[in-house]
Amino acid sequence: MHFEIRRADANWAWVLLNETNETIAESNRTFPSAAQASAAALAFAHRVARAGTALTVTPTGTLL
Repeated sequence: MHFEIRRADANWAWVLLNETNETIAESNRTFPSAAQASAAALAFAHRVARAGTALTVTPTGTLL
């Protein structure tokens, strides 16, 4: 997966694409600069990574 920063009218937005360039997620707002859209994409990626670690379950004991 990878992000693209795209022009959205007079503003910028981020789009998350899979390996076949299908849209997985996109920003729900636009930003005044490409740098701000890029920073928002990075923040989104960090939140997804943090959520992934929160969902990971580590065994605390034996099953039997």
